[in-house]
Amino acid sequence: MKYLGFIVLLFFVSLIQADAQQREWEIHSRGVLHQTVFNTGELGRPYNAGGTVPEGRPSMEWPPYSRMILDRVNYPGHHNSFGSGIWVAATSSEGRQYAFCGAVSNSSGEPVPVVGVHSIPSEVRRIENFPVLEDGELNPAYDPNEAEEIIISSWDTPVGIRVTRTSRAWSFPGYDSFIIYEYEFENITNETLRDVFITFANTFAPSMFGYMRNFGEWTEGSFRGQPPDGVGDHFARFDLKRWMSYNHEREGLPEQSLLFNSWSTPGNRGGLNSPQAVGLMVLHYDYDHLSTRDETDQVFVVPADSSGMWDVNNKAKQPFLLRYENGNLPGDTKTGAWMDPTQRRKTSIWESPDDSIRFTEQFEPELWDYWRGRTSTSANLSWWQPVSRGYGFFPYALPPGGRMRFTVAEVVGYGPGSEGDSQYADLGGTVRAGVDQGHWFNPIPSWYERLSYPHLGSEDFIGSTYLQDNPLPWYVTPPVISIRDVADRAIEMYTGRELAKYDTLQYEPLDAPQTGLYNTIPIPFPAPAIRIENTRAASNRIIWGPQVEEFDTPRLKAPLSHYEVMRAPHPLGPWTMIDRVEIRDVRYFENGEYSILDPDSDLGENVAYAVVSVDTEGGRSGKTNLIRHETQAPPMETLERVYVVPNPLFVTSGLSGSDPRGEITDRIQFMGLTKRCTIRIFSYTGQLIKTIEHDRETYGNPWYQLSINNQIIASGVYFFVVEDHETGDRANGKFVVIH
Repeated sequence: MKYLGFIVLLFFVSLIQADAQQREWEIHSRGVLHQTVFNTGELGRPYNAGGTVPEGRPSMEWPPYSRMILDRVNYPGHHNSFGSGIWVAATSSEGRQYAFCGAVSNSSGEPVPVVGVHSIPSEVRRIENFPVLEDGELNPAYDPNEAEEIIISSWDTPVGIRVTRTSRAWSFPGYDSFIIYEYEFENITNETLRDVFITFANTFAPSMFGYMRNFGEWTEGSFRGQPPDGVGDHFARFDLKRWMSYNHEREGLPEQSLLFNSWSTPGNRGGLNSPQAVGLMVLHYDYDHLSTRDETDQVFVVPADSSGMWDVNNKAKQPFLLRYENGNLPGDTKTGAWMDPTQRRKTSIWESPDDSIRFTEQFEPELWDYWRGRTSTSANLSWWQPVSRGYGFFPYALPPGGRMRFTVAEVVGYGPGSEGDSQYADLGGTVRAGVDQGHWFNPIPSWYERLSYPHLGSEDFIGSTYLQDNPLPWYVTPPVISIRDVADRAIEMYTGRELAKYDTLQYEPLDAPQTGLYNTIPIPFPAPAIRIENTRAASNRIIWGPQVEEFDTPRLKAPLSHYEVMRAPHPLGPWTMIDRVEIRDVRYFENGEYSILDPDSDLGENVAYAVVSVDTEGGRSGKTNLIRHETQAPPMETLERVYVVPNPLFVTSGLSGSDPRGEITDRIQFMGLTKRCTIRIFSYTGQLIKTIEHDRETYGNPWYQLSINNQIIASGVYFFVVEDHETGDRANGKFVVIH
């Protein structure tokens, strides 16, 4: 009972601390993969097998800044996870204890409490190691041997293990689509914890925008069923060369509207609504604390459960668990059983003669000795239950004060493979019947060609020819295209080794360091800090200083050549260049600053701007200074003429651009406003339709045709009256709406 009292005291103290330190989060946003990191173990969001993602809290968002309003529908963006986390289990003198720190639900796939039940939050803090500060000055504390963005989070668990997670992200093009997570698991009890089970619980759901756009919803239910009725095209795969578990669509969900052509233009987002291949790879796992065969309580029902699974040191070969499931993740009735040593292990090992034949005939015979005795994936590796997975390591013995270290990486790429990768194979890609009939290994699809291989269901193809006719989107940096390319760069970044293509050799996590090196990748020349100013002519002015030109580090890839000033109607594109600006360009450099006007500025328009540094080898910085700006002029000093644009408003004519606050084709702009005034809109019969309070340093104010009752107004003639708060002066007019 002494240990039970310790746990009760631990949780009592932790609950007191939780009052001061509730669930909090920080955002990884330096690269093009954005992710929310909680101090509870959760990643992305509190788990839910559907629903939506709160604005400003990305859940594996790739590409970034992808929220938009289109056809009066709010699309939260290209989020790729229902929510992930860490599961921990251990046995003490008080029995078996479990902690599901994220990726846990009730039996219906709905969220359940994590804070105070599975996790006691401790801290979360974000460290910015940017080479350029927000004011444009160089950062004297910049460490080139560390990540540009670091988030440290920690939490306690009822298992008696404290978890500290240090995650890292970079903006370097080609190295900006992964986040590396280093975990430390510390025993904070006074006894040895036995049969410790560490599971990385992840859900992959590419992509929220794609499924909402094509099927009207983003839920686990829409991923299952028989093709070709719009579902069942979501595949789970496993790459044995890279220790990587990932998901992808059959063909990337092509956009079905006329937007396909415009979105497929150079510098734009691309015409595939779900091009993402999203996954998790293991970079390092603890070996020293693995228990030997006689130190575990694991039950082996038949000899085949354990035959071949023990290495030369009598320790279990890893990974121990690769379980794929649907979106229902109840810890008490399902997922807990995956980590219960008194029950038969949930996924069997590669051991049978049939397994050997699969490696010989479908995969690579030389890898059989390596993977023999390690866990195979669950039989549902296909489109049948592709949403969630447990990637587990077991059994460990952790003494009081003992610490174990693991490292994983979230990775996202533009499809499962690149051009020519179909010569390689990995697990999955078939429907359930295909797995049952032995078709485990299949060629790697891509968006360069369609493949046909057995057991794909009623649609007998996988992959797409999209990239034969269309350019890559702006957020993909060749030659780093597919998820496999991204994974290879994550390995390079973490280990410090020379870049390798792990389709031709095997990555061994035990050969990797316990902590990342992060000190060998050439550093691109950084982008300057910029600011955007309005002008009386309503032409946006982009301004930056020359401080970045003095940047230097021994690992700098190449010196600065010039800048490129970029604009786009939406952060997703299309990006076009306003001008190329040379160093100290006499056209734009004056009084110690660069200043360039956007000649295409339109009053009231929302525009994204960025200034990219280009080095002497043609290498480009990331768009780390991206700013979204509403084009405005200063407010009128006195209320005079107020007018509406467009007038008349033809809703079906289609305005260009985007607006984060409403549908662009519904937007009406009131122009000529003073700083503080009230706008009242009336129908032709004199009925008050809407009152708008204007209190901003702008010349105009948009309205999206929503009435007091939050309904779109009908076609007709409308009148407005504007009253200035300071003087009481009034202006009036009318406008026409034609639907």
